[in-house]
Amino acid sequence: MGQGRLIAGAVQFSGAPREKERNIETATRLIRQAAGLGAQIVMTPEVVLSGFIGGDEERKLAESIPGPATEHFCRIAKELGVYVLVGMSELNKGEIMNAMPVIAPDGKLEGVFRKVHINKFEIPGGWRNGSAFPVWHVETATGSAEIGIMICYDREMPESARILMVKGADVIFNPLACKCPTVDIHRCLLRTRAFENEVYIFMVNQAAPAQNGHSMVFDFNGDIVHEAGEGEEVFIHTLDIDTLNTYRETSFYGLHHRRPELYGPLTDPAGQIHSTDANLPPMPRKRLGKPSR
Repeated sequence: MGQGRLIAGAVQFSGAPREKERNIETATRLIRQAAGLGAQIVMTPEVVLSGFIGGDEERKLAESIPGPATEHFCRIAKELGVYVLVGMSELNKGEIMNAMPVIAPDGKLEGVFRKVHINKFEIPGGWRNGSAFPVWHVETATGSAEIGIMICYDREMPESARILMVKGADVIFNPLACKCPTVDIHRCLLRTRAFENEVYIFMVNQAAPAQNGHSMVFDFNGDIVHEAGEGEEVFIHTLDIDTLNTYRETSFYGLHHRRPELYGPLTDPAGQIHSTDANLPPMPRKRLGKPSR
């Protein structure tokens, strides 16, 4: 559980397809701008460094973590004294992962979140699923918080936010590259995730022309407390963790009244049938023995 206040910064911009160096320069410029406004933790949109193109071209632009891009942003984070969350493609054991490294103000790589739910429209691009929902503790001059990440489609699965809440998240960062923010049901979905889990959700989307921007901040009441426009934009928002803690003491959502002993069917794979295009992690090949006579 955190305390005090956390100033989060959003850098909303359009990732130019295949122009990785240009996108790194744009991200760097906007991160500096957000830090100049007082941001203590800054996030970019999803896979913004490559323009989110997928396929063989994405594979060529993807890189290991740590690697040149994360090393660059580690230097920027240390120079500015801010946390940096940057959306990029990672080449991990030969697979393309939709990744977001978490970089601390001292320039150290704290960890990486890899998108867990790769949907059927992304599978042809060669993307593979991540397999964990980590939570990180962040400390700033004005407060602290437990933070988690869910990338784009992860938000469609209520289990994503619920796991992060159970693991203690105060704030869930949600990078996007889609046009969902202006669709009412998707706005309601994130409002619900924030409300039912008693957390802040800080969402940053790619701007036009790649997508349509409208990055948003949702408070623990499920209210939209800040919304950006469609184009390139930087904004900051103060997340009041003390007020969140007080709310949690008097509310009855989130962790209150859960019955986890009854939820076994949700995690029991027996009887749960995955579609043929579910893009599950690769299974190890079985060694074939000699044929029986």
